[in-house]
Amino acid sequence: MDKKLKNLTQEDIDDISDFFANVIDKKISSSVKSQKEILAMDININVAYDDENEELMVDVDVDIDVDELSDLSDEKINQLIDDSYIELDEYINDNYRE
Repeated sequence: MDKKLKNLTQEDIDDISDFFANVIDKKISSSVKSQKEILAMDININVAYDDENEELMVDVDVDIDVDELSDLSDEKINQLIDDSYIELDEYINDNYRE
């Protein structure tokens, strides 16, 4: 059985959001041969915590423009985001569970 999620403060939510954005940024950046392939990248993370149900909802929207020669596909980006969620789960389990 999973340990219970702590009551999260706004600071906790901000930390979770920052951690997740950094993980996604690192994963995407490390998956290209050159940083020049990424023309623009915007990572929007929405973290919502429901006190009543003690549920944490984390949604991410990655808007990325890559050079036409880049082989970074939407499928690859989605896989990197899925992998990032696994790291996020571990981070939350290590830091925000009682």
